[in-house]
Amino acid sequence: MTSRQRRLAARAFSTVLLIAALLALPASASALGTLKPGSRGPSVKRFQSALKLAADGIYGVRTRAVVKRFQRRHRLTADGLVGPATWRALKISGPTRRKTSSGSSKGSAVKALQRRLRIGADGVFGAGTSAAVKRFQRRRGLTADGVVGRATWRALGFSDNRPVLKRGGSLRGNSGNDNSGSGSVPARIARAIRAANQIARKPYRYGGGHGTFRDTGYDCSGSISYVLNGGGMINTQLTSGGFMNWGSAGPGRWITIYANPGHAYMRIKTASGWRTYDTSGMDDGTRWDRRVRPTSGYAVRHPTGF
Repeated sequence: MTSRQRRLAARAFSTVLLIAALLALPASASALGTLKPGSRGPSVKRFQSALKLAADGIYGVRTRAVVKRFQRRHRLTADGLVGPATWRALKISGPTRRKTSSGSSKGSAVKALQRRLRIGADGVFGAGTSAAVKRFQRRRGLTADGVVGRATWRALGFSDNRPVLKRGGSLRGNSGNDNSGSGSVPARIARAIRAANQIARKPYRYGGGHGTFRDTGYDCSGSISYVLNGGGMINTQLTSGGFMNWGSAGPGRWITIYANPGHAYMRIKTASGWRTYDTSGMDDGTRWDRRVRPTSGYAVRHPTGF
C-alpha cells in the first residue's frame, strides 16, 4: 500500500469514527448543535422549554444564568454553552415518578415549585432551589428554613393538597401543622405560628391589637395577644405588664414570653428551631427575627402546658 493509500485509509477510518460518535448521541444533541448567549431560533426555544423558561427563542442573560445552574447541578462545565453534554442532560432530566403519600410525584411537585419561583425547573430540589425558597419565605415573613410546607405553598398560590418538600429529604403528606410543614409541632402551636405569619408584616402601631384582635397594626403586646389567641391559649388582649404574670413561670417547651412594663416579645419553637417574634426587630419588615435579644429585666412566662 502506497503512502497516499494509507493516508486515504486513515481519513476514511476517522470519518467512520466521527459518524459513529454522532450516531451515539441523542438526535437533539447532534442536530441542534452548540448554542451560546446571542443565539436565536427554534433550538433556543427547545432548551428554554426543557428548562421551563419563557421560550422566546433568544439566548439572553437570564437564560444563561439558568443554563449554568443546570450545568453545575448535573456536574457539567458551567460555561453556559449548550452543547452535546448539556443536551443529553436535558433529555434525561425529567421528573422521577416516586409517589408521595399525597399522591403527587416528587419531580412534578418540585417542578411546580420551581416554575412558580421562576427558576430552572428540573425537578431536583437542590441548593439553588433551597436558596430560592428561603428568599421567598423571608420576603413573605415565613420561617426561612427552605422547607416547603402548607404556609409556603399557600403563599405561592397553591392549594393545601401538596406534599412537603425540602432539600435532600423525604416527602410526607402535608400535615399543615406549621409554616415549615413538619408534623412534629403540636396543633395549637402550629395554629399560633400560622397566626404569627398572618400579621408578621403588619405595621407597628401603638395600642394596635387591643380592644380587637383584627386590626390594621399591632404593638408588641397586641402582637403576642393575637398569636396566642390564634393558638387558642388566650381570649383577651393583654398589655406588656399584664404578660408579666400570665401563664406559668419560666421558659416554655414551645413558647416563651419575655415581658416588662414597657415591652414584651416572644420566642416560638418551629420545626426548624426557636425563632424570635418581636416588634422591635422589624427593621427588615417582619416580626420574625433570628436574633436573640438580651433577657435581663424581663419576666419570663409561658403558656401553661406549652
